[in-house]
Amino acid sequence: MRFKPLQSASLFTKFQLNLKSEPSFSPFNTFIMASQIQTLSSQTPATNADNDGDDTLCSSAHIERAWAHWNSLGRPKLIVAPMVDNSELPFRMLCRKYGAQAAYTPMLHSRIFGESEKYRSEEFTTCKEDRPLFVQFCANDPDILLESARKVEPYCDYVDINFG
Repeated sequence: MRFKPLQSASLFTKFQLNLKSEPSFSPFNTFIMASQIQTLSSQTPATNADNDGDDTLCSSAHIERAWAHWNSLGRPKLIVAPMVDNSELPFRMLCRKYGAQAAYTPMLHSRIFGESEKYRSEEFTTCKEDRPLFVQFCANDPDILLESARKVEPYCDYVDINFG
């Protein structure tokens, strides 16, 4: 899998995915998988004309931190993708028993997650053996998404945003 830089200034359209080079092993949503970040950091300059020197998504420091974190998790390659009504804890643990190295939760609605304790307790379950864990949210308000992400931060390794 290789990324090609685009000419757009948008942060979310900075890279184009080329799936012809090798098969993907997990969904690509809004974050760049750290296993591809190493390729990116060696191929493209870490510059962003709009950042005025700030540490942004495409900065070298961010790329290095993301790659270091991915390495600290053991560089998982077999990842259980998010599936509605199928990615709950028992299924994830069964997949881990048979070789999955990381897993996604089902997609959670960030507004409902932030507002409802019942929704949180029913829809987000995990345990210490359920790591590395990706928690996927759908959202349309960045503040509400951030609030929800902070609630799951101690229990997961990544938060994924579904823009689908």
